[in-house]
This record gives sequence, C-alpha cells and structure tokens, in this order.
Amino acid sequence: MERIAAQIFEIIKDYQCDYADRKFEITVNHIISWANQFGDDAAFVLNELLHFLPEVYISKNKAKDLLRVRLLEIQKFYGYKTMSEMVVNTHFFDLQKSYKSQSEILLIIDDILKSEFMVNYKDTIDKPKKNHIYFDDILATGGTAYRDLATWLEARDDGVNANSKAIINQTKTLGISLFCYHSFGFSNMQWRLMKQFDDKIKKVLLVGKDYVVENHIKTKWIAENQKLNCVYPVEEQAKEVLDYLAGLEAENDSVPAFRPSNLPKKETFFSSPENRIKLEKIFLEKGIELLNKVQTENPDRRKRPLGDTVRSHKTFGTGTLFFTWRNISNTCPLVFWWDVPGHNWLPLFCVKNRGI
Repeated sequence: MERIAAQIFEIIKDYQCDYADRKFEITVNHIISWANQFGDDAAFVLNELLHFLPEVYISKNKAKDLLRVRLLEIQKFYGYKTMSEMVVNTHFFDLQKSYKSQSEILLIIDDILKSEFMVNYKDTIDKPKKNHIYFDDILATGGTAYRDLATWLEARDDGVNANSKAIINQTKTLGISLFCYHSFGFSNMQWRLMKQFDDKIKKVLLVGKDYVVENHIKTKWIAENQKLNCVYPVEEQAKEVLDYLAGLEAENDSVPAFRPSNLPKKETFFSSPENRIKLEKIFLEKGIELLNKVQTENPDRRKRPLGDTVRSHKTFGTGTLFFTWRNISNTCPLVFWWDVPGHNWLPLFCVKNRGI
C-alpha cells in the first residue's frame, strides 16, 4: 500500500502548495492514514484512486500550461495578430470573492501575460472591451456561473441596452473558460440563461474547456453516450442507503438518483465495472455515516454523501471526481474533504474558506 500511496503523492504533492495556512500537508503517511479509515478496503480505495487520478488532477504547473494555451486560442479565435492586441480588446471577469478560484486563475493569467508576452493587462483594464471572458476552475451544478453571467447580461454597460442584447447582436462577445465542467450542470446553466434572456444565447456563448465530467443521464439518448466519469451509484444498495434517500427533504425527483446498471456502455474511467460499483458503495455508505454525525436542527440540505448538490434534487450528490491544486470542490464525495471537529475523519484534501 505504501508503494501506491507514494505514486499518488507524486500526483497531488503540490495540493495547496501556495496556501500557508493549510491544515494538512500532503505526504505519503497522510495518504495512508486517510485510506486506513476505510478498514479492509484501504488498499482497494488507493488502487482505484490511482487508476483515475492522473486524468483528473490539475497541478499548478499544468494549470499554467492550460491557461497559456487558452490565451493563445482566444487570440487566434478572435483573429488578433498579437497578444497585446487581444488583451486591449478583451475583458476578463473578476466577479467572485477574492478567495475564490476566479481571482487565483486571474493571477496566473496576469503572470503569464507579463512574463511571456510582456503585456500588462491592468494598463488597459478600464478601457471599453468588445470581448468578455469568464474564467473558472470547475462548473459542477452551474449555479455560480449562471448567477455571475446573468447579473452581467442584465446590466447595461452602455447605460441604455442590456448586455444580453449586445451579445445576441454580436456587437460584443461572451466566452467561458473552464478546466472542467459537468455536462448536466453546463446544460442546465445554458437552459437557464436561454430561459431568462433568449434561445440565441446558446449559439453565441463561446466555451473553452479542458475536461468534461459526463454525467447527463436524465435524457436517454445522451445518457447512452456518456462516460459517467464520476460517482453515480446503481440502485442495488443497502437498506440504510435507500432509507437515507427516501428521507431526503427534496421535492425534485426528475433528476435520477441512480444510474442504469447497463451504463456506461463501456467502462473507460474506473478499472472495471465491478470496481466502479464497489468504490461507489464505499464512498456512498461512508458519506452517509459522516452526515449522520451532524448534530444541528437545520442541516444544510445541499450536503449529500457524494458532495453538495442542488438542494431540491433528490439525489446522493454531484459525485465530482476532479481536483485542482488550489482547493477541492464541495461537489466531490465527502470522504475526500469532510473535516468536522468530533467526527473523527481525516480528509485527503483539506479545504480552505469553507464552513461546514
């Protein structure tokens, strides 16, 4: 097990490397201690984690490489001869709180522009821009991106017309750049923007992404072509799991809580279909065990064993299996990040700037 833990360490060793107040340092012993909480399944959990982790962990260096490529793609797409010309005509949204992912991504972009292209974005930050780009790390449920984009689309930068009209008329452009998005969450975000503004929003919203979590099983023909590269359990579960689902105070059961047992058609993410089912059950049962320790009259209805989700959805959670160096999404299964005093659980990835 130590050999596997050492391989995992080499992948995630820079987690929160630039966060001085991190609670836990990533070490081989820390990884083993986390795994040992799964008892007899410790070695299995580590082996399965190592199988998919290289595909879903973005180190800081990799993030910088991806953002450099994205900037060049934006320059090429808009047809600017130089990066400086692109920057003068392009606004990078800075809408989130300072400790959120967007501001940290913008710091990296600023560094790339200065050190590699000799461009200082702040020199022209207050000038009118034609192009508008929304950077973020992960879009899971789509709620944050929807709220931020909808607020801007409703605003009137020219004092007369809503920005949505300028985007639809293509006198301005709107793009979104992500390391990762969930196919279901992204389609929901698009649908909400279309419903609020205009169906044409879907056609004029430019999208750049590096990885897609394919978790859209609500529509059959889409579901049959999805990788389901996330934690999405089948219906055959222990009684306590089914009882937990039945007891959820969530009114929307149109989003399936379970994936069909014949999907995905071909297993390409986990090491085997059998190991997928086993790991999903381990994470699900342990997540319910952790939530049962919560002692409060009004528990957060978004928190589910497989990660935060839309509170109205009657599901076990989003089940995100995608991680970056800066923080872990609360839409990941609780076993990765749960850290509550008295609950006797050591998270693999400690969280920052997030209350429980």
